[in-house]
Amino acid sequence: MNRFALLVCFFTATALAQPTLPATGASTAPAEVPHTTAAQPSTQDEAQPVAAPPTNAQVTPRDVRPAQAQETRDDARTSAAQDRSSHAAQVGTESRKEQRNACPDDFDDAEERPDERGVLSPLQLTVDGRLLTPGRIELHGLHWLTDAQVRTYIGAPPADAQDVLGGNELHLFLRRLARSGLFARVEPRVRVAEAPQPAVLEVHLEENPVVSAVEVNGLQDLQSTEVLEELLRLPHRFATEDENEDEESFTATLRVDSRRGTLSIVRPCPPRYPPRDWVARLERGTLRPGILLGGVAHGLERTLKRLRDDGYMLASLSAVWSPDGKLVVTVDEGRLESVEVRGVDADIAARVQDALDLQPGTVFLRSDAKRAVQRLTSRLPFLEPADVEDSDSTRAQRAHIIETREPDGTRAYHTQEAPRAKPRHREQVEFELNWKQFADWWDDVNSDDSITLEGKKLVVHLRTRRPDFDVDLLPMHTQVTGFSPGLSGRLRLWDAKDRAHLTVDAALTIPLRWGGQYLPDDPEGTRRQRRINMLGGAKLQVPRVGLAELGAQVYDFTDTLDRWRMGDIDSSLYSALINRPDRDYFRRKGLTAFATWRWADDWLAGVEYRSDRYESMRSFTPPFSLFRNDSAPFPNAPVTQGRFDSVVVRMEYASNVPAAASVGSLFRTPETSLFDRDGDWESRASLRGLLTLEVGNGPGSSGGDARFWKLVSDLALEVPTGWDTGLSLRVRTAGGHHLPEQKREALGGWTALRGFGFKEYRGDVSVLTSAEYRWSALGVFADLGTVRADDAWTDARLGLGASLHFGDNVRMDVAWRTDERATATPEARLLFQRTF
Repeated sequence: MNRFALLVCFFTATALAQPTLPATGASTAPAEVPHTTAAQPSTQDEAQPVAAPPTNAQVTPRDVRPAQAQETRDDARTSAAQDRSSHAAQVGTESRKEQRNACPDDFDDAEERPDERGVLSPLQLTVDGRLLTPGRIELHGLHWLTDAQVRTYIGAPPADAQDVLGGNELHLFLRRLARSGLFARVEPRVRVAEAPQPAVLEVHLEENPVVSAVEVNGLQDLQSTEVLEELLRLPHRFATEDENEDEESFTATLRVDSRRGTLSIVRPCPPRYPPRDWVARLERGTLRPGILLGGVAHGLERTLKRLRDDGYMLASLSAVWSPDGKLVVTVDEGRLESVEVRGVDADIAARVQDALDLQPGTVFLRSDAKRAVQRLTSRLPFLEPADVEDSDSTRAQRAHIIETREPDGTRAYHTQEAPRAKPRHREQVEFELNWKQFADWWDDVNSDDSITLEGKKLVVHLRTRRPDFDVDLLPMHTQVTGFSPGLSGRLRLWDAKDRAHLTVDAALTIPLRWGGQYLPDDPEGTRRQRRINMLGGAKLQVPRVGLAELGAQVYDFTDTLDRWRMGDIDSSLYSALINRPDRDYFRRKGLTAFATWRWADDWLAGVEYRSDRYESMRSFTPPFSLFRNDSAPFPNAPVTQGRFDSVVVRMEYASNVPAAASVGSLFRTPETSLFDRDGDWESRASLRGLLTLEVGNGPGSSGGDARFWKLVSDLALEVPTGWDTGLSLRVRTAGGHHLPEQKREALGGWTALRGFGFKEYRGDVSVLTSAEYRWSALGVFADLGTVRADDAWTDARLGLGASLHFGDNVRMDVAWRTDERATATPEARLLFQRTF
């Protein structure tokens, strides 16, 4: 290592001792300087608001260096300038790719077209038939910065150097000056000298304002630091205050021939941005004086754009800069003057105003408008945002900062809104409709597209919601029908006057004859169980009287009362996979009429009349499943057959349910809720409860008709304790008197006493409690239940288990029973639906 250091010192001493190489002639390539003839005197005020940076300031923030090191750098710079002059002709013939590789920052300009340098004509002067190009550069108009500082920054030779510059070099110097952000104006002029002196390129510069103090006024919601950070923000590639530019890369050139050797160390490219000490900036919350990079207008426009992007859509800025360097910024966060509703009748518009709840005089935020529209569509679901073509939405508001100057040097800045684009008139062609237009007719409109601003007035554009038409696949695989694919559909028609809204829904499943399944010794029963399943209904919603449903259904289909245990998808999946649907099925044919009132967002009450004929169904042989198809058929329980007439009265409560959540179900049962489960149920504490009472007449055990009744109570409490962490509690009690077989209670299976067999305990009354605690993806649970049969309660049974969650609904559960029949092998299921 010591030998290497001595070798470097030797080469350095040799390089300093040798004379510099003689300079060759200047390049004769035409200069690529923009042809600028307009000239105006600089209007920069001559007052010095703060002390100028040191004259010997280099391109790094650390300006204190030994004098000998500084002289060495000056000699190296002079040598590099002579080398540039000697090789100017070669530089002029370099390809653009080579120049970019040499100093890529000189060409890294997003606003420059790729072919700009190829189409820009070079500056050419002809005097007495002699073609002249500038060979020297002079800087004029500097006040706060010095000539030496700027030349060092752009890589130009000193003012007293006799170098003859090439056209490419002059072009790059102008680009560096214009891109630096230090100058508001860079104006090149050409001065022709007497031969043989080269022409001189005079560059008249106007520095951007120097800022020594900033005052921010008018803030209400915002903090002054938010405005200052954006106003004084430096480019992301700007050197930080902790970086040392002395550690930048450099180029070492060693030339050795038979007579002498030369070692030179130079920086091949000037820095992309000026030194930090030259520009105004925030360092650890403290303002450092300097030139405002890009100018005050640019900084204010950038700050205004940031405010509007952050949601302050009516914000505006104004400022005053005085020659002493003080900048006073006034922020208007944008207060709403009025709200106008378009596209609906006057009486509906008044209701829309109440639903929006946007008060004039408050600071307007885009998020406030979005929440207002969501609140509107929740309270008035028959309305939807309307797309407004050729209009400036809240996302398209643009503004500019305009600068005005006073005779005393003071500069004022104010916000000027961009002119609104004129609507484009499109020719209307009758009887012409393409598929794209037809598809777009059903598309939802973004709420942002329905909100426009006219000055300080917010305009909300609405329309009556278009008909909703939904089609869904029905998962239907049972051991009593086999594979039965089906469809369900819903058509909803909305009334523009909000008087009554009509919904028509239907379902159809077709049992397929796959697998050669049949009922032993009962061909007629086999044909009967393979009948098509049909259901159809219609209902009205009358908002003025709080009527959420008024309608009826007719049906002839395979049904179950075990939907509170397991969802349709899970039951069909495990029926097809392992011959375990965990549901009992029967045939139900009849009519149901219903009316449901929702007098508050969280409450509903309803009544139903049912007239049904029940028929038992048996599992086919052999089982139609992927696994366990050689096992015995699933034991589908028989039902009490015959006609039953009953009345069901229900009361439900659900906190945190959206006002626009749909009410009702295609497959209605007294054991399941009419509230739609769609929504963010687990984001905050919620309580849900169901209470139903069914009273009816039907065939009794003695053979004649008998009256029965059944009461069901189901309560669930969700208490979040963190992100995806919380406690869930459930208590379900159900029972009755003289119940038919299909309405009797039973515990065991998923999700009614997990770990035990499906409907292992049967009776007229059951009590089930469940508790679960979840830590993100992991959870533990416990189920405790008992059944009353023959006027006696069974011993309470406890099931324990753990769960692995894959999102809000998908979960893997493993459970063990804890009675005398407990084993080490648990019951396990992957479930895709939550039933309550």
